[in-house]
Amino acid sequence: MNYRPFILFPLVLSAACAPSQPPPPVVPSVNPAVPPAVTTSRPAFPTGTRFLRIIGTNDFHGALEPRPDVNGVRRGGAAYVAAAIDRAQSECEPRCEILLLDAGDMFQGTPASNLSFGRPVVDYYNRMGYAAAALGNHEFDWGVDSLRARMRQAKFGIFGANVRYTDGRDVEWIPNDTIVTRGRTKIGIIGLSTVSTPTTTRAGNVVGLRFDDPAPIVDSIGPALRKRGANFIVVIAHAGANCGRDGATTCGGEIINFAQNLTTKVDVIVSGHSHTLINTEIKGVPIVQARSSGRAVDVLDIALDTTIHVPIRHEVRELAVDTLRPVPGIDSIVQRAVARVAPLVNRHVATIPVTLARQGPQYPLGNLIADAQRWAAKGDVAIMNNGGIRTDLHAGEANYGSLFEIQPFGNTLYSLTMTGGQLRGLLEAMLSKSQVDDHVSGLTIKYDPSKPNGARLVSVTMNDGTPLSDTRTYNVIVNDFLATGGEGYDAGKRATSVKPLNIVDLDALIDYLHSLPSPITAPKEVRIAPVSQ
Repeated sequence: MNYRPFILFPLVLSAACAPSQPPPPVVPSVNPAVPPAVTTSRPAFPTGTRFLRIIGTNDFHGALEPRPDVNGVRRGGAAYVAAAIDRAQSECEPRCEILLLDAGDMFQGTPASNLSFGRPVVDYYNRMGYAAAALGNHEFDWGVDSLRARMRQAKFGIFGANVRYTDGRDVEWIPNDTIVTRGRTKIGIIGLSTVSTPTTTRAGNVVGLRFDDPAPIVDSIGPALRKRGANFIVVIAHAGANCGRDGATTCGGEIINFAQNLTTKVDVIVSGHSHTLINTEIKGVPIVQARSSGRAVDVLDIALDTTIHVPIRHEVRELAVDTLRPVPGIDSIVQRAVARVAPLVNRHVATIPVTLARQGPQYPLGNLIADAQRWAAKGDVAIMNNGGIRTDLHAGEANYGSLFEIQPFGNTLYSLTMTGGQLRGLLEAMLSKSQVDDHVSGLTIKYDPSKPNGARLVSVTMNDGTPLSDTRTYNVIVNDFLATGGEGYDAGKRATSVKPLNIVDLDALIDYLHSLPSPITAPKEVRIAPVSQ
């Protein structure tokens, strides 16, 4: 049974998979009378100080409607994020100027957004008055033509200063920077994309482009913006990090390295991509990130009187729907987009007795998806990258819409003919990461993480109980993201032959769920385990 939306909507989804990200940290329920438990840095300004308030978002991923977190608290939703933004603006007026920014990955992730190629999200951002956004890796998911259409629709710039043609030339349709004016203040804004973009979107979507180290580029642009009159320099970067639970300590990752390598002065960095809480400082520069999908917003205050020498105030505010009233003008955008896809989204598929959460590197939902792909393609083995599993599957009814949000990219499956030796090389490439980042079907893997890369496999046992044979030939099923170079595994290049299949990953999952007895039970076994387990 195939539920592809070609009749209802004139759409072909371009295949693309995300970087593997950890699920958002568990956030406690917010009581209106209790301040949310977030990292905050808010030194007092002298009475009467005028300041620039920067409100930042990131990784919205088309989350037009609120979604429950793992505790069942509804979070996000464009009309509610808009309310939080309005609240942050109104609480400081008239003493403040407002600058609204986004750190990328705006469109990709839900039927209401994807089936319109992100148009309603741009409508929402336009209505809110965003000044600029960074170019996220998932902005490329529907190809360059769709991206350029969204850039034309947007009343704000979408910036990627470190995106170049492969011969080093600047990309004429991707702006690097801008200066915006708020009151008497000029703010220089530089946008950046993650250097991992070529392996975190389908390779075919970024042919002819490269993504350079951003620090030297900002070092050259920053002083030029100040010469043009910019009083402050703000970097919006679709590049992330992971910190401790407080968002401030033990931080490491791409955006931290970037800040450490800068030699020019910037005032603020608003980051994205890792879907994490970041509220820290590197060399005195605040770096913030507000999780993902509208679960939080950044609020930063910069004193406009530079003679008073007070630190920049910065915080990340968690949001919950029950503490906010939706903004009617934004809610109307949401309702129109949702109504358009409702006949498809509401189709019942299966009943799920318990929530299947993305917790840890190995979990039942991942096993279920890998099994579905092996079953649909009649393979010996299937491999599913965790980054392509975008959200939890909640207990209760699983309809087309909820399953779409788990696998929104429209990836097609590929059949790789591989000898056991070739498959062993692919598995070693998978295990070379700092933690397991994939699920498998058709085999069980034991590995030793203390061994050097390329020598970590201890045993590989097929489903029939036999060991992996280096000379036998296997039919290995992967999505087109992995087949064409995603995650850096070079899966397709390792195979004897590569065959695209006329099977979409979401269709495979839906058809597989239909084949199983209801209610659905997902396999719980750990299929990729260190030898200590």
